[in-house]
Amino acid sequence: MTNAQRTSRFFTNVGKRVENEIVTNIAKHYGVSNEDIYDELYDSEAEALLDYVTVNRGAVALMFNKVF
Repeated sequence: MTNAQRTSRFFTNVGKRVENEIVTNIAKHYGVSNEDIYDELYDSEAEALLDYVTVNRGAVALMFNKVF
């Protein structure tokens, strides 16, 4: 399973509200749009989602580990 597939599965499991919060926080940190972040997260060579997360990383990691 690729990192993009893991991210997609994770977002499906946590719901749209949590997904939007995570993506928005990443976008704000890097000064880009949410669309840019989605493009990066779903790229075939994307890094692991947690490599992008900068806010509440521990909480996101806990949720991620529950999915996987």
